[in-house]
Amino acid sequence: MDRMLQKLLQSSDMPNYANLRSRPKIQAIKPSTCDTNFYSHDGDALQGLRLAVGAQTKTWIISKRINGKVRSITLGRWPDLANGDAAMELARDKIAALEAGTDAATTNVVTLLDAFESHVLRSSAKTETTDNYRMQIKNHLSDLFSMPIEKITLPILEDAIKGKTPSTALHLTQIIRMAFRRASTLRRCFDVSADLKVMERHKPASHVLFDPKETWPALDLILEKRSLIHRTAWLTMLFTGFRSLNARTLTWDQIDLARKTITLTEMKNGLTRTFPIADVLIEALMRLPHRDGHVFPAEARTGHIHQLIAFKVTVGEGEVASEVNALRQHDCRRLFTTAARRARLPEYIIDELRGDTPKSVQDIYDQGSANHDDANKIAERIIAECGTTPDFVLDQIKSGA
Repeated sequence: MDRMLQKLLQSSDMPNYANLRSRPKIQAIKPSTCDTNFYSHDGDALQGLRLAVGAQTKTWIISKRINGKVRSITLGRWPDLANGDAAMELARDKIAALEAGTDAATTNVVTLLDAFESHVLRSSAKTETTDNYRMQIKNHLSDLFSMPIEKITLPILEDAIKGKTPSTALHLTQIIRMAFRRASTLRRCFDVSADLKVMERHKPASHVLFDPKETWPALDLILEKRSLIHRTAWLTMLFTGFRSLNARTLTWDQIDLARKTITLTEMKNGLTRTFPIADVLIEALMRLPHRDGHVFPAEARTGHIHQLIAFKVTVGEGEVASEVNALRQHDCRRLFTTAARRARLPEYIIDELRGDTPKSVQDIYDQGSANHDDANKIAERIIAECGTTPDFVLDQIKSGA
C-alpha cells in the first residue's frame, strides 16, 4: 500500500476522473494492466477521495490534512464500499478518530484482546484472576478476541457464547463486556456488548450431590487421592470452607503453623482476614515437603495448581454404569457451613470463619471472636459426619495413605 500511496502522489498532476457516486460507472472502470491508476470524482463532491484501481482490486483512499500533516487513509475495497458516498461516510468516522486520537494506531487497541489487555493494565484485580480470564479467552474466545473491533457485531458475540453452559456463557459475557467497555472508552466506538445477554440463566446450586442426612463421602474420596499436593488442597478447602481460588493460590507467608492461622488478602468480598485453623489441617500442611512459595505448587505459569477436578463415583452396573460428580470444590464450603451449624456454633462465629461481609454494627466492631477451638469443633463435626474418627484421619494423614 505504501507504493500505492507513492503512486497517488506522483500522479496527482494528471488525475483520472470518473463518476465515483455510481456503482455501475465504477464497475465499468477497467483493471490496470501495469501500475495502479487513481481516479477522482468527476464533480465538486467527494473531495480528497480516490479510487485506486489495480489489476485485481479497487481500493478507496482518502487524503486529508490532520493535525498539521497530510494523511492518506485506506478505507476499504470496492464493492464492499459500493460507491464514493459510502466511502466518504466511513472516512468521516476515521478522520474524526484520528483527530481525536481514538484511532487504532494511536490507542494501540486494534482487537478486542488489545482492549482486554489495556483494561488489565489499569485493573487492581489479582494476577490469578486475570490469568483465569486469559485462559477463558484462549479456550473459548480466541477467534473473537483476534478480530478488529470495528468488525465485531452483536450476532458475532452471540455466536461466541452459543452452545456454552449457562455458567460458562455468563462468565464469557462478563469478560466480553469488560473488554468492550475499555474499547468504547479508548476508541469512542459503540459498545456492541451492551445488548449481549445470556438467554438461559445459570441457577447456582446450594446443595451437595449426595444426601447430607447420610454419611458424607468427602473424607473417603479426598484421602484416597494419590497426589499429596492435591489431597492437602482438598483438605484445606474442607476444613476451612475457603473458596477454591483462595486455597489454590495460598503461599507459605500466609500460613503461620505456630499460631495455627491462615491469612487471606483481598477475598471475593474485598476483605482481608486471619482465620484460626483446625489441628487436623495443621498436621496435613506439615506433611508437605516445602515451606516456601506456593503451598500447592505446579509446573504452570502461575506457579500453583490451576484446578481441582471434581471427584466422581460410578453409579449403576454393567452397560448402564456411569460416572457422576460426587464432590465438587464449592461443596467443601457447603459442608463446612453445615458442620458449623450442626455443631451449634453462633451465626456470627460461622460468618467470621467463612469470611463473610459484616452484617451488623457489632460485626464491624468485632475484632475477631472466632478462635482455634471453634475451628476444631467444626473439624470434629465434619469428621463425624464422614463416619470416621479424628484419630483415624490423623493416622491416614501421617501415613500418607
